[in-house]
Amino acid sequence: MIDLVDLAHTSPRFTLAQALDDALVKAPPMGYNSWNHFGCTLNQEELSKTAASLKDLGFLELGYRYFVLDDCWMAKTRGVTLEADSNAFPSGIKDFGQKLHEMNFLFGIYTCRGVSTCEGRPSSRDHEEADAKAFAEWEVDFVKNDACWDPDCGPEQPTVPGSGICDIEGRRKAVLRYQRMKDAMNRTGRPMVHSLAGWQPWFAVVGSQLAHMWRVGADVKDWDGVYEATRIMEQLREYHGAQGWNDPDMLLGSSRGATLKLTPLQSRAQFSLWALMPAPLMLGANVLELSPYDALTYSNLEAIEINQDPLVTPAEVVYHNCPPYPRFVMGQRADGAPEFELHTNGVQDPGVVCGAHTAPNCPACCQGHGEGWCHGECEWLGERGNGNPDDDQNCVLSEKAKKKPAAENNPNPWQRKDLKESSMHQCQQVWVRRLTNGQVALVAVNFASKAATVDLPLSQLRLPWGDETPSILWDVWHVAKAPEQVHGHLKLALEADGGHYMLKLEQKSTQEDLPAKDFKEVSLRASLQMPSDPLVNGSVQGTGTMTEFVMGGFLPITNDGTGAWSIFALLLLVPAVLWFCRGQSKSPHRLD
Repeated sequence: MIDLVDLAHTSPRFTLAQALDDALVKAPPMGYNSWNHFGCTLNQEELSKTAASLKDLGFLELGYRYFVLDDCWMAKTRGVTLEADSNAFPSGIKDFGQKLHEMNFLFGIYTCRGVSTCEGRPSSRDHEEADAKAFAEWEVDFVKNDACWDPDCGPEQPTVPGSGICDIEGRRKAVLRYQRMKDAMNRTGRPMVHSLAGWQPWFAVVGSQLAHMWRVGADVKDWDGVYEATRIMEQLREYHGAQGWNDPDMLLGSSRGATLKLTPLQSRAQFSLWALMPAPLMLGANVLELSPYDALTYSNLEAIEINQDPLVTPAEVVYHNCPPYPRFVMGQRADGAPEFELHTNGVQDPGVVCGAHTAPNCPACCQGHGEGWCHGECEWLGERGNGNPDDDQNCVLSEKAKKKPAAENNPNPWQRKDLKESSMHQCQQVWVRRLTNGQVALVAVNFASKAATVDLPLSQLRLPWGDETPSILWDVWHVAKAPEQVHGHLKLALEADGGHYMLKLEQKSTQEDLPAKDFKEVSLRASLQMPSDPLVNGSVQGTGTMTEFVMGGFLPITNDGTGAWSIFALLLLVPAVLWFCRGQSKSPHRLD
């Protein structure tokens, strides 16, 4: 066992200012990750079907190259190196990777810096050199490196004194752990993307020294998580670019069968935001039951081109009316440790966690509810069920909670549960980013539970041609109702719970006829001449049947919108559309 105190001496190439510059990720990586669909139940046959579906549906050609196995691919015990679970991968992990390569995918795998993976499988801790060599031998192209069960910077472990905190010394040791794997991977001579799943904003400071992409917050599991990811990402622009990418987590689809999913409208809003930021686009949907709506979302080439635009200037928030969020103040010590402070920025103290909800203090946990709500970080004095159940003062802070570390030293994935609850994001955001061709891309999203209209002065967009010159709007999603430009303002009418626009703006030509665009319109909806998707209760609805929309009666869907295209139909339809569109060159939907 190597003492972590000595780890700095085992990583002689560690330099504070040096960033990875191996040209592997000049644009955000795109691909698929198994976790949201399969969790810990990986199965070689089903995974092979998933890869085949991704290819047949045209996603590989669109740029989704990385096929990443998450936790539980490995056996429950390790040898000299990590070994595949023979039940999940009877032909072996190398054979599975070779089959992915034969389909022209890049092969991704998972490990962890902690004493075990998040699901309790063996990790690479203290075996970085051997495992990196094995990954290279298996021709791995992408390594996701998680952070669970790290005794120096992770949740409390009863057998490890001093665990359960991540102060600046713990952060230094976490950095050195990742540095060891980076150096071991480099020594193999095989180019491999290093993806950190450290879940903390402060990894942005050191990310490009250690990896190609790095997680900056807790797992995105729902619409609240999408909102919080945007509040984190908006503060990390200076650490984002061609030498590495802040990673707000995987994309949640709306297709059935996946463990985690959003409504269709929310999933497209998330994709629009991630595409604009620009963030890695890693699909987490159930590809084997991918809905037509999700297929249209993830195959929109205009959105993908925005994400992959070579001008890698990060997007910025130019408008929002959301509540305050803590401000991160970050830096790096001479020994490599990330410095991390929180400024309240007008945010109230988070109070205490009473199980699934928060309250200003423990007595407030059970106000109006009784002693049954006194749990989480609180405990009930005396025996429950005795005395006055309305005596809220019997609910007090537990001894364990009194020892809880300060927010800056929290070892758990970064999140503020009190600030991402639905009541705290009844608001809208507008993000803007400049593109290589002189255009400006814009995404507006409504996080609120009621419809809203954003009245945005064009001056706030800081357009290269100024706000006095009229702009042309190119609507990426081809919605039925165009935004209005009135007296130097852009009026954006947004539906509730995920209503959004994704627009490209360019200077209006003085000529009557605009020159032809040099980019292709391959949105599946536009190619099929489909109108925008009416949404009712989060499901795709039609005004009649889909036979009115799709190729004169081919691939019908039920009138109430509850049916779905079969995967067989999608396998036939999408590649044919993509093939047809590659030969077309026309302007996208223009909104003058």
